[in-house]
Amino acid sequence: MKNSIAIFSILLITSFCSVALGQNKTDSNIIDKQLDACLDSSQNYTTYGMMQCEVRARDAWDKKLNKYYKLLMQTLSEDEKQKLKASQKNWLAFRDSENIFSSTIYNNMEGTMWGIAKIQSELELIKHRTLELKAYYSDKAPR
Repeated sequence: MKNSIAIFSILLITSFCSVALGQNKTDSNIIDKQLDACLDSSQNYTTYGMMQCEVRARDAWDKKLNKYYKLLMQTLSEDEKQKLKASQKNWLAFRDSENIFSSTIYNNMEGTMWGIAKIQSELELIKHRTLELKAYYSDKAPR
C-alpha cells in the first residue's frame, strides 16, 4: 500500500509540475517520449534497465537546462545576468541539498524501486528548472 501511494504521489507531482509550468510540449514531449519508449522496451523491464532510462532522461534535461541558461543569458542586461547567476547558484545549492536528502530517504527504504524513485526525483528537479528557464527565455527573446 505504501508503495502504491508513493508511486501515485510521484505521478501526481509530475503532472502538477507540467500543468503549473504550462510547459512547452516540444522539448518535454521529446524527452518524455524517449523515456517512455525506453521504459517500454523489454530490455528495460529490470530495475537496472529502468534506472538507466531515467538517468538518460535526467541527463537530457540537464543538457536542455544548460542550453536555456546560455540562451537566456544572451538576452539579459548586465544587471539581469548577475541576478540570474545568483539565482542559478542558489538553485544549484538547493538541488544538491535536495538530492542529498532524497538519497538519504530513498537509500534507507527497502526495495529496489526506491533507486528509481530517487532518480525520478532528480529528474523532476532539473526538468522543472529547465522549463522555468525556457519560459523566461521565451518571454525575453526578441521576436
